[in-house]
Amino acid sequence: MTIESSDNGNLGNKRPYENDQQQQQQQQQQQQQNQQEIKRSRIAKVDCRFLLQSRDAGCIIGKGGKTIQQLRTTHRTIIQVPDCDAPERVLTVTGDIEQILECIAEILNVISENQRVRPDISEIRALIHQSQAGAIIGKGGQRVKEFREKYNLDVKVYPQCAPGGSTERCISMRGQRDDVMRCLKEVYSILESVPPRGPSRYYDPNNYDGFNVQEYGGFPDGQNQQRRGGGGGGGGFNNNNNNRNNYNNFNNNNNYRNASGVTTTQVTIPNDLAGCVIGARGSRISQIRQQSGAEVRIDSQPLQDTNDRVISITGNPQQIQQAQYLLQMAVKQSGLWQGGQN
Repeated sequence: MTIESSDNGNLGNKRPYENDQQQQQQQQQQQQQNQQEIKRSRIAKVDCRFLLQSRDAGCIIGKGGKTIQQLRTTHRTIIQVPDCDAPERVLTVTGDIEQILECIAEILNVISENQRVRPDISEIRALIHQSQAGAIIGKGGQRVKEFREKYNLDVKVYPQCAPGGSTERCISMRGQRDDVMRCLKEVYSILESVPPRGPSRYYDPNNYDGFNVQEYGGFPDGQNQQRRGGGGGGGGFNNNNNNRNNYNNFNNNNNYRNASGVTTTQVTIPNDLAGCVIGARGSRISQIRQQSGAEVRIDSQPLQDTNDRVISITGNPQQIQQAQYLLQMAVKQSGLWQGGQN
């Protein structure tokens, strides 16, 4: 009886032991599933940050917030454009990367309609952590070169972090909108495999630095452009051709406006200052085109019987104004400017 009781007891104890094993297995499986779900959630929900002009923020938000709400609903994303008095703002889009890309494509369309420029040409300036920039640039700049050739775009990773002690650098892509979006998708695919390293501090546009925009990829201050200028239909250039040391030494000649609102402004520049506007292998004038969005052309030879060369600037008024300011800054920063009015 006792033995049987002992055997029965042993037999009876096997069931809870087996149950414990099953429970442990179920718990382990549940933990693995939870970890996978957390991992998928982390991959799915990402923050993508972009630099844009403040004047474009209004069209993204829309009257009474209608446009931004529609974008959020359509693409199931979180979209933030914090208010700021600076000429640039940061656009943050959070969600699944595919939804973010679709949202950005629509935002680029909204911006081009607001600017009334060619609807097929767009520019995006993405903010990335400084530790990730090398992966986009590639060894000796090879990867950026591949982007340019593969997508036929103007692609640049700016050398400095955005001001205010931020750890963000700007990568600019400009060209056909579909090509811009395909390039942006590849950029984010690369960044997914290269997580940020080291401290992280987001750029706050309240720390805007108007004199360093060419180094970090910011936008020129339109108000500063107007203050620096001396008048004229194209705006922003001094009509005084006597002081050759003045970096504002551009003369407005002609303005042509077509029915679409696109204007061509012609200005002249002393021939001995043309090189600092063109830059090595055309790098500076290419940068001015990219940052302003305007078509900028400089005559190869001075006008007959003069020492002046003609620069033609084509675009909407804002683009022309930006191009003029950047031309002025190119002269000032060249070292050939020895003083003069600001």
